[in-house]
Amino acid sequence: MDNHNASTELFSLEIDETAKSTFLEMARWTKFLSIMGFIFLGLFVIAGIVLAMVADNMPGNSPFAVFGAVGTMVYFIGIAAVTFYPVYALLRFSTGIKPAIKNHDKFQFNRALRSLKNTFKYYGIMMIVFLGIYGVVIVVVAFTGVMNK
Repeated sequence: MDNHNASTELFSLEIDETAKSTFLEMARWTKFLSIMGFIFLGLFVIAGIVLAMVADNMPGNSPFAVFGAVGTMVYFIGIAAVTFYPVYALLRFSTGIKPAIKNHDKFQFNRALRSLKNTFKYYGIMMIVFLGIYGVVIVVVAFTGVMNK
């Protein structure tokens, strides 16, 4: 019976004025970060297009010349695509949390928090993927170094 009361208390949690102001400040910062993220994503794609146009004119030892125009475009658009979701999720949080607090809308509040959770979850998964890639690269480089002696 105590567990039932504890879970009922948890679901009837109320947000005080300090938490409301904290969430609203978080919303302002996450909106700023998401807008800046979209601007930088746009600039990144534009830089990829420009580099793809000049990739064929670069010297043969340049990394962009090795990939060629199509490879350079795919690389830049791929990076932008991977980065798009967390920026979008931050924007969803920032635009959803303000009206949720103002209107006392529990559904919208939970949806906004879910967007914030998904942002961190996405970054965590990407961190695990990159650590795995770095681990494999380190093992391969170390193994290659031992084999070449």
